[in-house]
Amino acid sequence: MKRRKSLNLEKIILCIVLLVLVGVIIYIIVNNNTSQENLKEEQSASSKPEIEDITAPEITLNGNSNLVIALGSEYTDLGAKATDNIDGDISNKIEVQGDVDTQTEGEYTVKYTVKDSSENASEIERKVTVRKPLKNGLPVLMYHFFYDENVGTGPDNNYIEIKDFEEQMKYLQEENFYFPTWEEVEQYIDGKIELPSKSVVLTFDDGDPSFYDLAVPIIQKYNAQATSFVISAWYGYRAAENQPNIDYESHSDDMHQAGANGKGVMLSWSEDKIKEDLETSKNTLGGSTIFCYPFGQYNDRAINILKECGFKLAFTTKGGRVYKGSNKYELPRVRMSKTTTLREFKNMVN
Repeated sequence: MKRRKSLNLEKIILCIVLLVLVGVIIYIIVNNNTSQENLKEEQSASSKPEIEDITAPEITLNGNSNLVIALGSEYTDLGAKATDNIDGDISNKIEVQGDVDTQTEGEYTVKYTVKDSSENASEIERKVTVRKPLKNGLPVLMYHFFYDENVGTGPDNNYIEIKDFEEQMKYLQEENFYFPTWEEVEQYIDGKIELPSKSVVLTFDDGDPSFYDLAVPIIQKYNAQATSFVISAWYGYRAAENQPNIDYESHSDDMHQAGANGKGVMLSWSEDKIKEDLETSKNTLGGSTIFCYPFGQYNDRAINILKECGFKLAFTTKGGRVYKGSNKYELPRVRMSKTTTLREFKNMVN
């Protein structure tokens, strides 16, 4: 009996030993295969040639590449952005060279350079012009419609032949005119900043197809900046195109219609109805803080409604320039017409 138990124990021990041996053999085989695979991968990786990075980073300016500021004004560098195909965003590696002396008239160059980790370099420049401050007020030009004489004629003086308009835009570019933002215009009126000489604002009433089809390409060609006062119920769909160089502001939604008193409905509609129209216009345009009165007509009630609706500036059809201290809700403009010669245009903007 004892002999049988001893044999059984020996068998159990033998089985355990065999299982351990099998496990060790399997481990050695698997580990050896893994080591060989890792070795192959290392050899393969080491045999691959390194890809040389010869692509220079891309660098772009923040804001305009051609700035014009008034003598004595503060210059704030707008900076630049840089991205690389390997390193990603490397804007923090940009180096800036060049000083702008705002107390001395002249043209200054600010250079931005950047290198990636492979020493590929890129650079870009910004031109900054320092000019005497604007002395004779700010001309805000008022345009309406356009025509091509090869196709037809403009029915009245509100239509301008497109070649004449191109001559005007070309002149503004050649003379390096400055197009202030609406924020700058408001600050100028408030006396908070100076605008440089040769400043001008371009506005276009209604936003009809002749403006978008004929004038907008010319505006973009000469890198001018313009505001389209849009009658959104008529032409709001064109504003949705979001054309470069064009700011879209309100000319009302549908208040270009006669009222009971023979004048525009903005002078006769209820306050709630006017507010509803203005909100519709703002929503269609994606927001608006600058207004142009339909038919140029307004009164004290209209002004108060504009203020309540968040409009900061409002333009009439009265002739004249904008000055420091001008009434922000009774701003004049300089009317442009079919008969305006280039010589007359130069006098209007200078």
